[in-house]
Amino acid sequence: MSGIDAHTHLDEGRFDPEVFVAGERLGINLFLCSNIGAFQPHPGLDEVKEMNSVLVGELGRHPDRLRGYCYVNPRFGKESLDDVRRNVEEHGMIGVKLWIATLADDPLCDPILEYAAEHRLIVLAHAWRKTVGRFPYESTADNIAAAARRHPDVRFLMAHLGGQPESALNSVRAVPNIAVDTSGTIIGGGEVALAVERLGIDRVVFGSDLHHIDLAANVGKVLGAGLDTDAEERVLGGTVARWLTEVIA
Repeated sequence: MSGIDAHTHLDEGRFDPEVFVAGERLGINLFLCSNIGAFQPHPGLDEVKEMNSVLVGELGRHPDRLRGYCYVNPRFGKESLDDVRRNVEEHGMIGVKLWIATLADDPLCDPILEYAAEHRLIVLAHAWRKTVGRFPYESTADNIAAAARRHPDVRFLMAHLGGQPESALNSVRAVPNIAVDTSGTIIGGGEVALAVERLGIDRVVFGSDLHHIDLAANVGKVLGAGLDTDAEERVLGGTVARWLTEVIA
C-alpha cells in the first residue's frame, strides 16, 4: 500500500526526514503539508507569504514525499488570492489551508473558494467545537457546512472530524462535497468507524496533524476501526490519490 497523510504541518520551518522513515514502515509515503508558522491566529500578509515561501523550499527538497497546501488569511482580499494563485500555478500546490483567521463561511473566503473550485483544489479547513477556549474565528462543522453549500463544487476536507464527531458528522452528513480527516487527539478507532458509517467510505481520509503527534498512533486509529481491506486502503490514501489526479495547476 502507498498511503497518504492528508494533514501535516512543517515544524519550525522544516519537515523532519525521519518522518519519511517512519512512514515507510507504516505504509505512508506521501504527506500533504501546510506551514502555519508559529500558530499565530491572525498573521499578516507578509507573514503568510513568507510561511508559504518556506514551504515551497521544503517541497523542492522532498519532491517525492511532500505536496503543499497554500496557507491563507482571507482578510487580505485580492492579495491573498494572488498568493494562492502564485503558489498553485507556479509552485504546484494542491490545496488551500484555512485555519482560524476567519470563519470558513465568511464571504471574505468566497474568491479563494471560487478559485479552489476552478482548480479542483483540496480545501483543508480547521473545525473544532469547544465549550471553553474557542478562538474568536474558529470554525465549527456548521461553518464548514454553510461554506460548502454555498460552494458545491469545492472539495472541502474538514479537519479533526470537526472536533466533536457525534454532532459534527451530523452537521456535514447531507453536504456531499465535505470529507473529513481522522486527525485529532480525541479521535480513535471508534470515531473513524462512526465517520465511515455516517458519511460513507469515500468521505473519510487519513490525516495525522504531524509534527506534534505520533504517526503510528494515528495509523492505528484506522487499523483499529474494523474496516474491510478495501475501505481501509481508501481511507489511508486511495481516495486522496484520486483527488490529486484532478488538481489543475
